[in-house]
Amino acid sequence: MSESQSNPLPVAETPAAKSSGPSLLHLGIVVAILGAGVVITRLTADVTKTSEPGIVLVDDKPFLVEKFGEWEGGPQEGLSETERKVLPADTEGARRVYRDAAGNQIYCSIVLAGRDVTSIHRPEVCLPGQGWKIQSEYVETVAVPSAPGGKLGVMRMNTTREVSRQGAPIGQMESVFAYWFVGKDRITPHHWERILWNTKDRVFHNTNHRWAYILIHAQVKPEVATTNPAKAQDEAMQLVARFVHDLYPALTPASHS
Repeated sequence: MSESQSNPLPVAETPAAKSSGPSLLHLGIVVAILGAGVVITRLTADVTKTSEPGIVLVDDKPFLVEKFGEWEGGPQEGLSETERKVLPADTEGARRVYRDAAGNQIYCSIVLAGRDVTSIHRPEVCLPGQGWKIQSEYVETVAVPSAPGGKLGVMRMNTTREVSRQGAPIGQMESVFAYWFVGKDRITPHHWERILWNTKDRVFHNTNHRWAYILIHAQVKPEVATTNPAKAQDEAMQLVARFVHDLYPALTPASHS
């Protein structure tokens, strides 16, 4: 086991993970904000300015470097044919599967929006369609020295999916997903905050904010999950935290200037 595995980067405690969830009033406020944002965005569809993305581009497309830290990625892929059929034509994407020296595997994906705000969907919308059941969801704070304030808030989702063989269920696969949104000088793990900022930019600055959505996926080790599911999920999150710590500088345009 490598030193980085035996001493993983700390993830800050998040009391929100133990809360009973938002009240109906809070949910109503969020729904109202999102609904108003969508309506206003549609009414301001003729904005003439587009902001620069907050991530590194190569040939005007998002790019994931092949090697960084102790991680090495497989071939970079873009959006699938299915995604290109359903997403706006100017949506761009990049994805790689990474491995470290110990054989740990991480999936990383970027979706970069164009002018159309429907380019980006929250994973809470698409993951259930892929068979994933979201068990819990909350913001985790990851130590990232190169991020503003030395930390990065990511939305963590503990998930499970039924595994089948020849149509018959044979068990459960558990995974941890983490995501956040990046705009020009703006970062947030909250979809509603991204919509709010996007609406403000379009209404008051005649600017379409070109957001990027970064998604990280790590599978929970089944040999640990069978005896201690919570520990297995936290270990997967520690792996994600280490990956984000190393990846973040490679995503930032300032580090490539």
